[in-house]
Amino acid sequence: MIYRAKDPTVAGLGFAAMRDIGAFLRNAPQDDFGAQNPVYRPDNVAIVEGTSQGGRMIRSFLALGFNGDETGRRVFNGAYPHIGGGLMPLNIRFAQPVRAWGEQTDHLYPAYDFPFSYARQSDPLTGCMQGLLDKCLATDTCPRIFHVATALEMWEGRQSLGLTDPLGQRDVDDPSNVRTFIMASTQHGAAPLPLAAHAPFGNCQQQPNPDPELWTMRPLLTALTEWVRDDAPPPESAKPRIADGTLVPPDQVRFPAIPANAYGGVERPPTSPLRIYDPLHVLDFGPLYDAGESSGVITREPPLVRSGSYGVLEMQVDADGNDLAGIRSVFAQVPIGAYTGWNLGRKDHFEGGLCNLQGSFIPFAADRAERLAAGDPRLSIEEHYPSKEAYVVAFKKAADGLVAQRFLLPEDAKLLIGRAESEGIRTAP
Repeated sequence: MIYRAKDPTVAGLGFAAMRDIGAFLRNAPQDDFGAQNPVYRPDNVAIVEGTSQGGRMIRSFLALGFNGDETGRRVFNGAYPHIGGGLMPLNIRFAQPVRAWGEQTDHLYPAYDFPFSYARQSDPLTGCMQGLLDKCLATDTCPRIFHVATALEMWEGRQSLGLTDPLGQRDVDDPSNVRTFIMASTQHGAAPLPLAAHAPFGNCQQQPNPDPELWTMRPLLTALTEWVRDDAPPPESAKPRIADGTLVPPDQVRFPAIPANAYGGVERPPTSPLRIYDPLHVLDFGPLYDAGESSGVITREPPLVRSGSYGVLEMQVDADGNDLAGIRSVFAQVPIGAYTGWNLGRKDHFEGGLCNLQGSFIPFAADRAERLAAGDPRLSIEEHYPSKEAYVVAFKKAADGLVAQRFLLPEDAKLLIGRAESEGIRTAP
């Protein structure tokens, strides 16, 4: 619905407020009225973390040059935009901070203007040359950044545009102050357990994805803190790449054809052979809108959709349907089913389109006989793990490997391995 409105809130002041509170907490012994800063120390460093809309807020905050305070000092030494691909277009008339991107909802909202990446690039569709860090590089106020996203942001949030050139033809390296971590086989936020045992599964066709981000978030936050505070070298980026075949056009994702099934007593439909994703074209919001700054006045609503299309890519999967690249949790490496970053809408709820912010969990059959009866090409749990001992060995190997990569804390590995040893092969996600 498009309607005439009045009295817009100056939402862009939020960037200044974020800058000023960060600068005060880090640098000021007291405020202008003499009240003491409760966390002040002369050697303070500061990290800002934001999830979803908060993550996009951080990216726009940096892109617009707000990480330098009014005296030119750096505000935040570290930044952790989490599940926040795209931008937060607050500096526009009638900004709506609750809106984002989507294959169904908000598809034409200005949440994905070029530039897409932290690295400076040329956009062949608009002729612009720009990067998200241009302004802070010019003033030496850039923070050290951990950009962390899930597989859902790849499918629904156009996250690949931050990993490649705008046309999706070649990989683009992170700047030296940036690390990118894509959490394989995860959705925007892990689905709570227990999952619904019968349809409807919210607005979706399949059960949602419960693969937890917690065990990955903890070591990444620890590593960023050590990089910012102690200058300890961070882990290398973990993300899919065009060069090794783990980042591909959507129609080249080899997701297995999983039939309708009733594994565990839960009725599920077959998976769709279509690879629905969230494409992006250049959007023209009128002459008073500055796309390079995500700022100004929208005078054309809905926008004019230009013919040129950006090259949105997706993560390649293994024979089970789980993502091959990025940080693969112990649950993705030792799975009991397929964990995806996408789900489709059920009947009367954007049917066949992407189900907003939801991934899928589609379990394996219990044994070979059940698998063959259903026609499932994926191995069953019994075929994957012929014994509890085999399962525990695989689980411990995966956990130890993640610890070595600094993607799982040793104490968390001990906890998870202990659960596997005491509980055996999981029968539920």
